[in-house]
Amino acid sequence: MVRFILKRVGYGIITLFMVITATFFLIAGAPGDPIASKVGQMPEKAQAIIREKYGLDKPVVVRYYIYMKNLILNHDFGESVIYNGQTVNSIIAKNAPVSAKIGIVALILQVIIGVMLGLIAALNRQRTADHVIRFSVVLAICVPSFVFASLLQYFLAFKWELVPVFGWGSWKNYVLPVLAYSIGGIASYAKYMRSSTLSVMNEDYILTARSKGCSQFRMITKHIMRNAMIPIVTMTVPALAGIFGGSFIIEKMFAVPGLGSYYVKAVGDNDYTMVIGLTVFFAILYVVSLIAVDIVYGLVDPRIRIAED
Repeated sequence: MVRFILKRVGYGIITLFMVITATFFLIAGAPGDPIASKVGQMPEKAQAIIREKYGLDKPVVVRYYIYMKNLILNHDFGESVIYNGQTVNSIIAKNAPVSAKIGIVALILQVIIGVMLGLIAALNRQRTADHVIRFSVVLAICVPSFVFASLLQYFLAFKWELVPVFGWGSWKNYVLPVLAYSIGGIASYAKYMRSSTLSVMNEDYILTARSKGCSQFRMITKHIMRNAMIPIVTMTVPALAGIFGGSFIIEKMFAVPGLGSYYVKAVGDNDYTMVIGLTVFFAILYVVSLIAVDIVYGLVDPRIRIAED
């Protein structure tokens, strides 16, 4: 098991190195001057001082070396080019918890409701409940999240005046973004849970349990759900990493001061340091989550980690 974990960690480090390197050189080589709007009509001498401050006067290879050195040794993602005194680290510390609060609540709803709907659909295959759930799942997956967000704003906020349209600070501000964020995820979990459950129900050990007179409740809880949940683990662990990044569209529509909306703002402002730093942060979260999935797989199903032998 230790060798299994070390191997996955090694692959993750290599992947992160490649992602960070590619991201840095792609953004550094993008057209446009990242501080053009900041220097404005400043004298050339003042512009040179600002470029020197952010290392823009150095060759891109030297800037890459400095960036990697600060990232590895000091865990420093860099300082904003547009906003004085703000670093990527401070933005992450301030805005990521906001995204996480919405994301955690939404993820809990997605897993619980999605797994229940998928299980109900599988146990009632080709019946009315199955058809209704499958139709709803297809509809929720095909319709973009901003459409559901607009509908929720119209009915719950404008027409019925149950919650605020947008904003942050009260528990009521959670309702619309959480619901809009959850709909697509619920559909995805329901779809995969239904397929996985149907696959497990055809296994020999399920038929054996039935022939031995195992009760329906025990068979579902002890035999079907544990094995059918493996694809759900695959989806949930990376989703835990994704909640810190937030949803760009949802946060923008509901004026939530999360990391997703700030990322969009950084791209619009051509704040290349912020864009690089936040992209690297998201990549680290995602790679770590994939490593966690592999480890959880090995714990849940020992066959996965001994497959090579």
